[in-house]
Amino acid sequence: MDNSFPKILPVKAPEKEKTKYVHPNLPQPPSLLLMISPVKTGKSTIISNLFLNENFFGQDHFDQTIVISPTIHNDKTSRFLAKCADCYDEYSDELINQIIGDQLSYNDDLSMRPSIALVLDDIIGLIRREAAVNSLASRFRHYGIELLLMSAQNFRKVSPVIRSNATHVIVGSPFPNSSQLIKISEEYGDMFGGQENFIKIYHKATPNKYDFLYLDLSENPPIARSNFGEIIAYGGSSEMKSDGIISNMGNQSQGASVNDSKSQNDNENKK
Repeated sequence: MDNSFPKILPVKAPEKEKTKYVHPNLPQPPSLLLMISPVKTGKSTIISNLFLNENFFGQDHFDQTIVISPTIHNDKTSRFLAKCADCYDEYSDELINQIIGDQLSYNDDLSMRPSIALVLDDIIGLIRREAAVNSLASRFRHYGIELLLMSAQNFRKVSPVIRSNATHVIVGSPFPNSSQLIKISEEYGDMFGGQENFIKIYHKATPNKYDFLYLDLSENPPIARSNFGEIIAYGGSSEMKSDGIISNMGNQSQGASVNDSKSQNDNENKK
């Protein structure tokens, strides 16, 4: 009699497609980056660096960058991004469905489907819970949206679907609303040794104005960093690191200028 038993065999992985290099400290596409950042905490500077600074994604990583923001055309910090991206100052379900429809049109030949970065800046608090973008948060990968970036000033107004599907989270500083910060700690605290420890991690990550806590929830265990650099804590631990690992990214998110000659030349070529 055969005493063997059924064994689970690994499924052969598909051949890896050639991917563009992304610094390991940054969100690895496909990713949903949720930014919770109050007014005047450098949010626009971070977003501009992500898409204009060659040390981050830069202008050539994605085939198309789409920005939906009510302030994109009157925010001086975003003026260079506004020239390089396809920008809309109003959200609509029709626009989201059009983006999805355009991407689905490449289903017969996915190799031709463009990679997209979609940014919804300060839109989340202005749309209804049934909005198309909320369901997009769980399906963006299927449509070739390599980076879905959503920013909000009020964490309470971010739908549970978006929060649960976020692979990376940025919490800006200074954070004047303590109740909002507590709400964030309730959401992510259990991953990092409890709510009280999460608050400590946040303060350790943000000693200076414009610093931010960056959570990489795609890793196991998840990682908490100061900006895109020093590791402050690993998930599942109640202790913070005392010997932080500093990458060469450092504080480039705030220090690098995105008004360089390449940006200007590319902008002129796109006119």
